[in-house]
Amino acid sequence: MSDADFPADLLDLQRRWYTAEADWAADPTEEKRAAFAAIGAELYAHSHWASVGNRHQAEMKLKQAARPDTAQEPAA
Repeated sequence: MSDADFPADLLDLQRRWYTAEADWAADPTEEKRAAFAAIGAELYAHSHWASVGNRHQAEMKLKQAARPDTAQEPAA
């Protein structure tokens, strides 16, 4: 699945989730945890999931498409 297979706002939300996760890991405050949890709740409730057959598989593909390090080719 490519980036084009997901709504732009969902890709952006997943990227924000990765950023919030890293922010919380670097500075484990309640404020950072709350921001991370809020983005997670938005991801969970996104309307796109109603249109997929296998949500788990689609979520894994979204995570792969949105990962900051996927611009590089995997090592063989």
